Amino acid sequence: MAGKIPSSKEFFGALNQLCQDADMLRGELSESDRLSSLKLAQKLARSLEKPRDAILKMSFSPGQIVVVRIAVDMGIFQALTERDTPLTLDELAAVKNADPILTERVLRLLCAIGYVIENDVRVYSANDITREMSTRLGSATIRLMFDSISITLAKLPEWIRQMKFQNPPGTSNGPFQYVENTKGGIWEYLFTRPELNDDFNTFMEASSADRPYWVNWFPVQEQLLDEYIGGAEDALLVDIAGGKGHDIKRFHAKFPGTPGRLFLEDQDHVLAEAEVGDNIEKIHFDLFQPQPIKGAKIYYMHMILHDWSDSECQEILHNIRNAMTKGYSKLIIQEFVMPERDAPFLASIWDWQMLAFCNSMERNEKHWGRLLTSCGFKVVQFWPPPGDGHYIIEAEMI
Repeated sequence: MAGKIPSSKEFFGALNQLCQDADMLRGELSESDRLSSLKLAQKLARSLEKPRDAILKMSFSPGQIVVVRIAVDMGIFQALTERDTPLTLDELAAVKNADPILTERVLRLLCAIGYVIENDVRVYSANDITREMSTRLGSATIRLMFDSISITLAKLPEWIRQMKFQNPPGTSNGPFQYVENTKGGIWEYLFTRPELNDDFNTFMEASSADRPYWVNWFPVQEQLLDEYIGGAEDALLVDIAGGKGHDIKRFHAKFPGTPGRLFLEDQDHVLAEAEVGDNIEKIHFDLFQPQPIKGAKIYYMHMILHDWSDSECQEILHNIRNAMTKGYSKLIIQEFVMPERDAPFLASIWDWQMLAFCNSMERNEKHWGRLLTSCGFKVVQFWPPPGDGHYIIEAEMI
């Protein structure tokens, strides 16, 4: 016999208890279990939401990043985090000598979206999101998204209509070029704006910060290091276009005793800001020039190929292949691999970022297989991550 339908009071009591349990268990759940639970909670929330309310919430959502961006400038997240005690409205307004009425309007929305806690009337304190927003990584992400990316996204529907709903036709004819009235790409644009470029590099570091690093879940020792036959003067790993070096630093920290040289490759202005220590060699590099490090065991790229069209990826991959040793070197690509169905939100929204700014896309297994085969590689295995992060695509020369 079916149980009785709970009253609304019982239902909300159960939900409240579930929220408390989830808050306590969050740190104990595996990444996969956490995401599965989150997906179920989001499904429940959608089932309770009225369709028109869902549409209204989506329509108003651009206003959220506007207010959060203003809050960054007002120093609200920084003040609440640094003082680590509840602050009054007047105290928060005083940080930038702001109008208390304007400050209250900002705080009202921040509390509504869960970025700040409202303890009492006009008394506020920090939560985990507040503290994250106060960091260099959090504020850089918001500045980048609002100050640059949102401008192109706002014009994206207009560009797609003009293109009669076709994908970007080429590397120099996409939404970004349309908005900026240029034939150049996003990388040239960022180079001319040092502060924005710094935010971009910080954002790329932040985008993986809360997800398990590949060296902690991929069988590096068994798949790569056990086959390494070189000595201390031979090339072990080349981190191609590795930015400020957060990935290669994690590799070195995980396997400090492994002999072999580690190389971080990128443009000079990026390498100048990379603090990687004496054990990692910094090499100036251009993706479209021959790979200077020959015969390394591991050639590693993290979130690089999704920035480029298939034809550009082929040029990049051929340069790497020409430097590899057949039967020994491995190509390790860390990227999203889009599933055939039920694609997660993070990979799906990244796909649209790639369309808007790089005239490229996220790829599925078949697409990755075709691309790599066309460049003389074979996929050894697609390694799914623990959660919604980036796969490892292990490949070698045919």
